[in-house]
Amino acid sequence: MTAHLDGADLERGKRGGMLGLPSAEGLALFDAALGSTEALLVPARLDLAELRSRSSDGDAVPPILQGLVRPSARRTAKAAAAPAGETLLQRLAGRTPEERAQLLLDVVRVQVAGVLGVANPATVDAGRAFKDTGFDSLTAVEFRNRLTEATGVRLPATLVFDHPTPAALVELLQEQLRPEPQTAEELSVLAELDRLERAMTARPACDEADPADQAQLVTQRLKALTAQWESLHPDLTDDMADGLDLDTVTDDEMFALIDNELGLS
Repeated sequence: MTAHLDGADLERGKRGGMLGLPSAEGLALFDAALGSTEALLVPARLDLAELRSRSSDGDAVPPILQGLVRPSARRTAKAAAAPAGETLLQRLAGRTPEERAQLLLDVVRVQVAGVLGVANPATVDAGRAFKDTGFDSLTAVEFRNRLTEATGVRLPATLVFDHPTPAALVELLQEQLRPEPQTAEELSVLAELDRLERAMTARPACDEADPADQAQLVTQRLKALTAQWESLHPDLTDDMADGLDLDTVTDDEMFALIDNELGLS
């Protein structure tokens, strides 16, 4: 029944804590099951050491086997520290659509590589169908479970059939992980400035307005925002000027002012 399994298939079973049964041992267990009064038996050879290792590393143990291993102190400590870590949603926050797509593609590639035993996730072709890379029903379920854990998104069992390539799957994750609209109270000025800086330095899309007109509009908006910021914080601009006439100030005086504000003088 299992003569067709290759090394990758055997490795996948081992990751799940299941070791192969020699034919003689399997037949003996089958005979024993026929003579048992139990309604349901599952003969299997389990790798408890592998299951304990997965538990120690914080990886998910299959639910049916969770009662066989105790969560280690290492896993408990890791779980307790998890809230302080950066979630995928936090990593996606403030990024451009292109950056979000690349980050999600990296996540998908890592999980594909983990399931298929690919050494370098970067070699996973984003446009190649999962079925053409060696996915089967068991691989598809394992991949769905791993990706659910990595993203926090509830994904269907038919994931790789409904979204047959990594690129198509990224589109789904983009939609599922779309950032919630923020209220004014939740916005961070510095974080928004970081996002603005990335947008300003990004290559403009082909369908954008005339570059010269756009540059003029951006300049006007930036000047208006600067004026608004200074009107909201007049004490800061007063402190920076500190009696200097900015229209006639010399270069040396301006450099001295900047050094003083930066604490370099």
